Amino acid sequence: MKTETQRERGIIVGITGGIACGKTTVSALLAEKGAVPINADEIGHQLLKADSPVIEELVDTFGQDILEESGDVSRKKLGAIVFKDKSARERLNALLHPLIIQRSRAHARQLVAEDATCIVLLDAPLLIEAGAYDTVDVIVVVSASPETQLRRTLKRSIAQGRALTESEVQARIDAQMPVAEKVTYADVVIENEGTLAELHRQVDRLWEELQRRVGERAYDTNSRGD
Repeated sequence: MKTETQRERGIIVGITGGIACGKTTVSALLAEKGAVPINADEIGHQLLKADSPVIEELVDTFGQDILEESGDVSRKKLGAIVFKDKSARERLNALLHPLIIQRSRAHARQLVAEDATCIVLLDAPLLIEAGAYDTVDVIVVVSASPETQLRRTLKRSIAQGRALTESEVQARIDAQMPVAEKVTYADVVIENEGTLAELHRQVDRLWEELQRRVGERAYDTNSRGD
């Protein structure tokens, strides 16, 4: 978490969690309430396009075969490489994460500097692993048990027409920092093991807390005459 002297006027909320924990759902619910989302995954996907500043390094590292006919990197082909090879995954992260963090951080800081009431959501699966957690004001971890992650991901893959095997899903879960470890960094933990109604109630409480913090920040700023 940032120190008081590092904070801008609004609040930057870092939201993270493991696969199928419900991080995206929580972000969407907060966005419906008025928060401004920045999706790190979407920024990462843009870096796999043919015009990406790291496209040549990606090809040099993982081979010409990762490219589609369009010149974009195939996420499916790249994923098949990195999910089963830790060293390959680390090389990919070293190429993409600095740019993802740089772009996310710049956008978030611009938003909170322009609007004293702005609550920005930095939706980042690897917020903690990438060392970007100290650039946000509040760290929210959305958690679920490994068994729930496995069950939800299998179900989702079938719905998406991919039908991943249990071992393939487990490899994706194992490739990430355990959710229990991420929780140790959290200011707020959203436990997503129950119903959608229960999740809504937790998000409601979180939103009330974020609004309270924004209100205090605005009062402090006005008191100083900034």
